[in-house]
Amino acid sequence: MVALFVLFSLAITVVQIGLNNVIACSSVSWNTNGTRVAQTSLPEDVFIDTDGSIYVPDNFNSIQKWSVGAKKPVIVAGGSSGSGMNQLKNPVGIFVRNNNMYIIDNGNFRIQKWAFGATSGITVAGGNSKGSALNQLSNCYGIYVDDKENIYIADRDNNRVVKWAPGTTQGIVVAGGNGEGRKSNQLIFPIGIDLDNDGNIYIADYYNDRIQMWPQGATNGMTVAGGNGGGSDPKQLSLPRAVSVDRHKNVYVLDTFNNRIQKWTPGALRGITIIGNDGPGSRSNQLNSPFGMRFDSSNNIFVADTYNYRIQKFSCE
Repeated sequence: MVALFVLFSLAITVVQIGLNNVIACSSVSWNTNGTRVAQTSLPEDVFIDTDGSIYVPDNFNSIQKWSVGAKKPVIVAGGSSGSGMNQLKNPVGIFVRNNNMYIIDNGNFRIQKWAFGATSGITVAGGNSKGSALNQLSNCYGIYVDDKENIYIADRDNNRVVKWAPGTTQGIVVAGGNGEGRKSNQLIFPIGIDLDNDGNIYIADYYNDRIQMWPQGATNGMTVAGGNGGGSDPKQLSLPRAVSVDRHKNVYVLDTFNNRIQKWTPGALRGITIIGNDGPGSRSNQLNSPFGMRFDSSNNIFVADTYNYRIQKFSCE
């Protein structure tokens, strides 16, 4: 019960792995012993840029950048708590696209676009206080930005995923939005999203212990991983926080409460554990309530290993 309380007491966050432009390890083989590449306070997300730089929303209202081999980070956005354009308040997620950082500024209920080298950002979604109107957001914990800079946001408390096109003043609902529930057209606390090359939306449906896939324009989703109640059996998930899909439609899940990463092949009835499942713990082959995960362009997996205060890299073999 203590572990459950601690897990739920922190802000729920997730990342998108963004794997659909690379090919995952064909042999389903990653080194199961990770290497610490950054040490930080309760990391809730991680993003790896094409040059290998690591971006982490930290616990001090800023975005850290860890260059390859760096011993210390530099602050590249925020640095103080507030609602000004040069401030952030509880940033919990980040996506990098076209030399811009897209930041979930959760305490301000907005998405900030922050250009590399800039001293302030601009609001590109939300920013109209907390609420359920289409120009509002409410505790968001997942973000994906496509190559046209459309922003997909897991609007957790509204049980929906919304899409904001560039320059628009409100979003449109592209998944959920039908109240909290377990039906195929409903979600309960969606917190992780990714898109495949066909534009299908994959959602970590947190309290339903499942991954849902919604085609563009669909009114219902279909379960592609989990959905068999919360648990540790290979056919089950327990509070999944992050999801990604590769070009072969393989689905990768950060199965947070089981401290593992699973791979689900198309049509599979159970997942294969590729990392973890020997925790919680602090050894190099263990995780402790991980909140975020991404792949880099070389197919290595990076995990925001939250309660071990570190970013772990698991190399593709």
